[in-house]
Amino acid sequence: MMCGAMLLLPVLDCIAKILGEGGISSGQIVLFRFVLQVLLLFPILVITNRLKFNYEYLGLQIVRALAMGITTFCFFIAVKHMPLADSISIFFVEPMILTLLSVILLGEVIRLRRVVAIVIGFAGALIVIRPQFASVGVIAFLPLIAAFCFAVYMLITRYFSDKITPLQLQFQMGIIISPITALLMLAFPDTEGLHFVNPNWKEYQLLFLLGLVGALGHLLIVFATTKAPANLLAPFQYLEIVGATILGFMIFDNIPSNFTFFGISLIVASGIYLWYRENRVDQVNRTEISNFKR
Repeated sequence: MMCGAMLLLPVLDCIAKILGEGGISSGQIVLFRFVLQVLLLFPILVITNRLKFNYEYLGLQIVRALAMGITTFCFFIAVKHMPLADSISIFFVEPMILTLLSVILLGEVIRLRRVVAIVIGFAGALIVIRPQFASVGVIAFLPLIAAFCFAVYMLITRYFSDKITPLQLQFQMGIIISPITALLMLAFPDTEGLHFVNPNWKEYQLLFLLGLVGALGHLLIVFATTKAPANLLAPFQYLEIVGATILGFMIFDNIPSNFTFFGISLIVASGIYLWYRENRVDQVNRTEISNFKR
């Protein structure tokens, strides 16, 4: 299920790139993405008798939703102007940012080797960003902004893991993001990225497919995390880079340069090392707790 999700999500980004290059604004794509998520999750929650809005921790839920909204908005702008593989590779510094936020906000302790891995990961991101910055300017940094916001989203999601069910969290996130995006588009209709374009029939089909793929991909992730621990599933996320590279070549004729492949390799190696160290620390902690109970 996790592999399926990671191979589906680049399709979402690919559709967003096609729509963006066709003139549909990123705000409009975000709006359709989350409205359709709400519409698709609604019958599932009704059938499972879980349709309710949890007002507890509403402030944190709004921050979480805004973090995901900004993530999606920035990333869709990036993929409009940049190759898919480059955008997703830069975005995958998110585990490093999440580790840093855990230190700053949660007081977690990290050792020198993980610090080095984080530095190497950011160096890889800069290697990928460098040629893109020459082509598209500051837009090349949007995947970094998206990665930071997604790390905030994941941090809050961790907090909610035993408080609100994943399906309800996804549904409520769509309920929050959709009206905010619509209001921003109404308030700033002349702003780049928030303007409204009347889609043609083909674009409506692509927007519906985007919402369907996005909801299905995230549902697969949700179901995968109910069957296996997150630290076991984490390395499979890097399949998304493989899918993005293949789709970028097949549809947009984008082939990453050797320099870019080197940067991607640094990001992936750093992310897998951070996963490995975190997994080892979890195993040690579980062993210590087990020995203490004995």
